[in-house]
Amino acid sequence: MKTNTISRSGKSPIKKVSANKTKPKGIGRVERSFFPGKELPRIYGPGDTNALEQGFLPAWVSKNKKSVEADLLEYGAILFRGFQISSAQEFEDVALSLDKNLKTDYLGTSPRNKVTQFVHTASELPPHYPIMQHAEMSFLDKPPRKLMFFCAVAPKEHGETPIADLRKIYEDLDPDLLKKFETKGVKYIRKYDGPNASRYNLWKTKRWDEMFSTKEKKQVEKIAAQQRFQVEWLPEDGLKLTNKQVAVRKHPVAKTKAWHNHSQVFHQDAARLEYAKILKQQGSFRSLILAGVLYVLTFLKKKLVEPKDQDTNVIFGDDSEISVSEIGKVSQTFWKHLSIFSWQKGDVLLIDNYSVSHGRLPFSGPREILVTWTD
Repeated sequence: MKTNTISRSGKSPIKKVSANKTKPKGIGRVERSFFPGKELPRIYGPGDTNALEQGFLPAWVSKNKKSVEADLLEYGAILFRGFQISSAQEFEDVALSLDKNLKTDYLGTSPRNKVTQFVHTASELPPHYPIMQHAEMSFLDKPPRKLMFFCAVAPKEHGETPIADLRKIYEDLDPDLLKKFETKGVKYIRKYDGPNASRYNLWKTKRWDEMFSTKEKKQVEKIAAQQRFQVEWLPEDGLKLTNKQVAVRKHPVAKTKAWHNHSQVFHQDAARLEYAKILKQQGSFRSLILAGVLYVLTFLKKKLVEPKDQDTNVIFGDDSEISVSEIGKVSQTFWKHLSIFSWQKGDVLLIDNYSVSHGRLPFSGPREILVTWTD
């Protein structure tokens, strides 16, 4: 039986299958579109009833992988919306069809819980925490190539996962500031409590045994050395990690340059600056209160603790400070290019981690977003 080729316009005819035969998976039409007025993400949706069948999407992706890869390379993010994906395992099947090389090692800062072999919760941080725009694990020498998110439970209000084109951030950032970042690079400073500490406190996100998946200090030192992290053991079983990294990266295939660092995540003023933007975007009394609280707490923390002693901080690679004004310009540029859209149950969001960033807006009530990634 001859299989139809799906064109970029989504206009190819539908192949009819005899009712007394089993219909092959992946035979159906997929339409491509965008949200009105937005360039991100590229949206793939069902074009006929065949595309609504369970198991359709992974089969279709496997048959049309070159087309999907071409769109991902061009746009940087693809949202699969309206397909019958209802569980973590079905999401993992879709993810494996997109890329067989899924990974489970995670050296990021957000607490995550494992759900299937390759699927984790996106973040176990409290819902009022803002997660600023970033490329996944950009502080590593080799960050993940792709990310896949899945909406298992859509929030009723807020809780979006905004995305931004990192190539446009690179092009639009103040030229003098960009040159400074690109020349000096960045240095990350992070502190983690030991295995016996509480999982959460006001500023830290998780313990070092959760980050490295071991309670053995020798194993921690081995993994850290592989990532060029400088290790310093602190009193009360604490750990301090320091590493220098580039601020800009070239795409491994397209060779385009993109802003690629965690400066506006780890900077001591990052959360305060982010909530000022969130207040304007959400306009809620809750965000007003949290914005005020963060302003006061950040002020006190900076007065009482030296930058080198902060639990998380980022400075230039030559040890000079990244000023509030400078990180404010970075934040402003990101919000200028931010694409914010509401989750729908069953959504699968594919991101090129070298081209597009992601974050999380605060929310209340039920919300479950799952994630997996490649090398």
